[in-house]
Amino acid sequence: MHVASAARAVARNFRLNEDLAEAIGLAHDIGHPPFGHDGEEIIRDIIEKHNDLKQIIPEFSHEINGLRVVDKIAKLDREPPGLNLTWEVRDGIISHYGEDRKIYTLTPCNDNKILESIKHRKDAGIPTTPEGCIVRLVDKVVYAGRDLEDAIMTGVVEDGKVPREIKIVLGKNNGEMVGTFLKDMIQNSSNDHISLSKRMGKLLDRLIDFNYKHIYYSDQAKRYKEQAKYTLTSLFDALMGILKATNRFRKDGSLTKLLSDTVVFKVFKQFVTEDMGKAYSRQDPNSLIVLDFIAGMTDNFALDSYLELFVPQPTV
Repeated sequence: MHVASAARAVARNFRLNEDLAEAIGLAHDIGHPPFGHDGEEIIRDIIEKHNDLKQIIPEFSHEINGLRVVDKIAKLDREPPGLNLTWEVRDGIISHYGEDRKIYTLTPCNDNKILESIKHRKDAGIPTTPEGCIVRLVDKVVYAGRDLEDAIMTGVVEDGKVPREIKIVLGKNNGEMVGTFLKDMIQNSSNDHISLSKRMGKLLDRLIDFNYKHIYYSDQAKRYKEQAKYTLTSLFDALMGILKATNRFRKDGSLTKLLSDTVVFKVFKQFVTEDMGKAYSRQDPNSLIVLDFIAGMTDNFALDSYLELFVPQPTV
């Protein structure tokens, strides 16, 4: 929501397509799996162990998965999977990679991309529209400040450890930081390119460096990564077993009797038999169905599903 509203504000200043900027902003992270970037790494490891899946998805990233979600998985009411989005929105989703930390000037590319054929993050390139470039740069601005603000609020980072220059120049909270960056972006951009000034680009890089050291690679983050890995790999194996035992829910069996009262079983069954309907062919491996389902989970649903399937519950 923050990325969408900020991107719209920048687009309005240059009389660009505000709706396009907002749409890309709203959808840009829709392909994220549970547990953020750790989840991406865990799913990549799972894919490496399944050759049939690796042939279809050789490299998992939330940008590529985001395009798969809006094209193949997401639904609106009773419509078939797929949202029928414009090419420009879809390009903005798959090309929004925001961790190229040394690039603070983006010029829309003129490549004739075939979006459906992109299998690796590096092949997505720069967005083809200025609105897509706005989202890609705004995304870095918004997540860096918000992550720091959240980390201070939860006690992961002490406020006194934040570099003084960041506080003085950028601001003391995410709102002030975003405002500072957006003002600079508007002053240094045009309809042809989207850019931060050299000074602000270096400050953003310093802020992200600080976040990596004190948040993303903190002891707390490292401790939970192994737990996240065990959760997702265990869920993957369990759901694979359910699909095999029930022949994709075409027949009942012992697992159905054991698990039919669990939320994850009910939701998974609905996903396979109703939501996705005929979206999967017999040639599609079970691993693809399970991957799509797990990649669409929230953190909380993944944890709740693990508890339902693997932790004994009181019966009286």
